[in-house]
Amino acid sequence: MKMIHSTTGSPMISENFVAFQGECQLAGWSESHTGGAKVTLWLADHSQLDAFRALTARKGNVAGHRFMVAMVEIGEDEQPVDQTKATPEAPAPKGGALSRLAGLWCQTPEFQDWLRVSYPAEWEAIEEGIDGPESHEIAAEIVRQLCAIKSRAELDHSPEAARFFEEFVRGPYRKVLAFRGVQE
Repeated sequence: MKMIHSTTGSPMISENFVAFQGECQLAGWSESHTGGAKVTLWLADHSQLDAFRALTARKGNVAGHRFMVAMVEIGEDEQPVDQTKATPEAPAPKGGALSRLAGLWCQTPEFQDWLRVSYPAEWEAIEEGIDGPESHEIAAEIVRQLCAIKSRAELDHSPEAARFFEEFVRGPYRKVLAFRGVQE
């Protein structure tokens, strides 16, 4: 009986029990309250499907074949990635009050008109660079450019972005609103 060994050389499991062994790539994952958690993988070659063709897949209330799976991530250098050293990407920051305000304003025609008049070169450049842009998309992009950010959510997490928003957007637009007798 042939044994599969770990990288340390210790035996892990008999090859007689291995249903599939090969490289695959993560195609996607999903999670829902009805379907549960699901991972989809791409196999390197269509012939690798032969290992699964005779097996039962889950359908409705009928359980499919079960497997024990151990996966090892492969790095760009084709070597296993040490998961104790891997750093997962931090989740994107969620927006707060400033990003909500910017998002709300970007949807209003009055704010869009103010941006068009106050920053005509930026408006025109974005309008030319986007195929069929909506005014709210142009407004959002100008706010991001003025505040040197990629997402309006950064307004609530970057003091510099908040300062730029106050200096170039909120402060000047607040004066316009005050002149019109409108509260922020």
